[in-house]
Amino acid sequence: MEQKPTISVLIASERTSDGDRLLNLLRKEGYKVNGELVNDVATLREHLQGSRWDVLFFMAETADLSVGQIDTCLNDVAQDLSLLYLASDSHQETYPPALSSAWLQCKCSSLDTPESISYCLLLLARELRSLAQRRELRRISIEHKELQQRYQLLLENASDAVAYLNDGLHVYANSAYLDLFGLESLEQLKRYSLLDLIDEKDVVQVRDYLHNASVHTEAPCIFLGITAPNSRTRLSLQCAKAMYNDEVILQVLLRLASGNPKQQQRIKSQEGRDLLTNLLNRSAINTLIDLAIANSVYEQRNSAVMLLKIEELEDYELVAPKSTVNMLLADAARLFQDSMPKDTSIGHLGEGEFVALLSHETEYAQDQFLATLTNKLNDWLIDRSMKGSNMTFSAGMAIVNELSPSAIVVIDRARHNLTIRSTLGNVDTQTFTDPYGTADDMFKRLEVAFQQEDFLLVFQPVVNLKEDGVERYEVRIRLQDHDNLIYPPRFLELANQHGLGERIDRWVCAQSLELLSSRNKESLKLTINLTHNSIISKEFLPWLQNQIQQAKIAADQISLQISELDIVSSPVQVKLFCEQMKELGFILSITHYGSTSSPNTTLPLEVASIIKLDRSLLDRIDTDLEQRDKLNSTVNSLHAQGLLVIAPMIDKIDLLPYLWKANINFVQGNFLQEPSQSMDFTFVQDEELTLDSFH
Repeated sequence: MEQKPTISVLIASERTSDGDRLLNLLRKEGYKVNGELVNDVATLREHLQGSRWDVLFFMAETADLSVGQIDTCLNDVAQDLSLLYLASDSHQETYPPALSSAWLQCKCSSLDTPESISYCLLLLARELRSLAQRRELRRISIEHKELQQRYQLLLENASDAVAYLNDGLHVYANSAYLDLFGLESLEQLKRYSLLDLIDEKDVVQVRDYLHNASVHTEAPCIFLGITAPNSRTRLSLQCAKAMYNDEVILQVLLRLASGNPKQQQRIKSQEGRDLLTNLLNRSAINTLIDLAIANSVYEQRNSAVMLLKIEELEDYELVAPKSTVNMLLADAARLFQDSMPKDTSIGHLGEGEFVALLSHETEYAQDQFLATLTNKLNDWLIDRSMKGSNMTFSAGMAIVNELSPSAIVVIDRARHNLTIRSTLGNVDTQTFTDPYGTADDMFKRLEVAFQQEDFLLVFQPVVNLKEDGVERYEVRIRLQDHDNLIYPPRFLELANQHGLGERIDRWVCAQSLELLSSRNKESLKLTINLTHNSIISKEFLPWLQNQIQQAKIAADQISLQISELDIVSSPVQVKLFCEQMKELGFILSITHYGSTSSPNTTLPLEVASIIKLDRSLLDRIDTDLEQRDKLNSTVNSLHAQGLLVIAPMIDKIDLLPYLWKANINFVQGNFLQEPSQSMDFTFVQDEELTLDSFH
């Protein structure tokens, strides 16, 4: 069945009942509707200025609202939406004398017969398709215009000489072309044809080459060009058919022929540069990171990668001129470069992301360094950004070592670290009372933990509010340090930065499978949290499938749990991970759901079976009615997608009635049982849990 889109609807009517009836009709048809009722010009204008709408239904003209007034409002706010004027068959005289071409007349305002309802829905579906096509056309037109601007900028800044010819005459040339022939302007160039700029001995050769432009392969034409009075330079010519101002023209590309080593070296050095910022481009910085990985493998010389991102840049690009955005990026690149050590290699990845390769991982990979850098850049950004802008700088770090498979993976690790820092806040390592206050000290302890197997597993029950005979536990890891326990926030993200997260996950999975095998109890199910390292690894899921087969454990006894923060930081890798999970038949659980403002969770939600809410959605639900409504709305939305919902970190039994009323499926928290090394929670009770139990 085709899924209906989510639509925003305005209904102009004096009677609320008419609007409610129309909204119920649309929801029954399968539309997800955001609807508002308006009955005067002021309210209509306020709604049109505040949001984007898809369709406006107009029941009938009134003294406070007419078709002419609506047209005036739409012209003032310049908003494109579908307009449906509804009138019954028996009251055709209620039509205004002249509807503009933007309105679609629909004789079915009563909506009391199947025929009128079907007719109205048919018109609506057609109008929504037309609206979507118009919006898509505008989007494509804007992208095409921007692409032309980028292409023009690329031509103007290219080191190669490029020109367009029409019947041998110049119609366009970039700056490099003008400089090559010692000309000051395009108008001056248009006085000459290309053949006028060629030594007379090579004119015939070049003319024949241009005439056969459509059959050339890679072989260029070498000739002597008149680059200055009484001066000849050996040039290499390549050409191809192209479009310019809707006409077929000939594009020619001129380079200095071999034998000009200085010029060739200059061109080669510019090939790895980003035109906008003059930093290294994506390909060049990736090459240097791959080289650093090789150094760590063969020379045991580690380094670090820092990722810097301008958050909310996309929103700024929607309101600021493109030239302003480009200038902001260029200035930010210079400031970032000036803030880093002299031997740092810095590149621009695009979309507001910069990456720096640091030669020493320990000196700069500390929280304090990242905090100082982002504070400095944010102070600068306040003076540069427009009023009301929410742009800020965020930074993340990853270590380049022998566990780094490629530059792309290292950058993904840094991006994940950036997401963790910007969402959860920086960790002040000085507040810890254990002896591993710095990242270096904690990492050394982590290395020893692998050698001595100082890890242990603890389990916390996940209780179904409606007993189903299944015993569910979430598996968590701790690091034993003498008589103390070190909790995951102290070492898991550090392990991710160094590429040790997958190693930890494999240990947890192996121990969990061994435990399931020894218990030999089909009703026992475990949820295992995965680190970012495992999610972007191509080998982890095949390894786990092999382990499950060897242990002879049913695949549905294991749920793999990933965080919404992982989805936001690495959407492409998470998509591949989810597709692989679906093929292998594993159960997917998503935790920290709702912790980010705009998560890209479409595909993970299609694959997932269980959602664990973020603790922020459960705050103050016993005292804050608005927060309670938000929880109910979120749970209902997830249930509509066939997902089960867990409420975690519940420490007060008083919250259970609210969770029950919100239709929460599972509850987890210390009021039931704190994480422990044993799985001895009593899931089956003699009494059924109901709301009356709390009276």
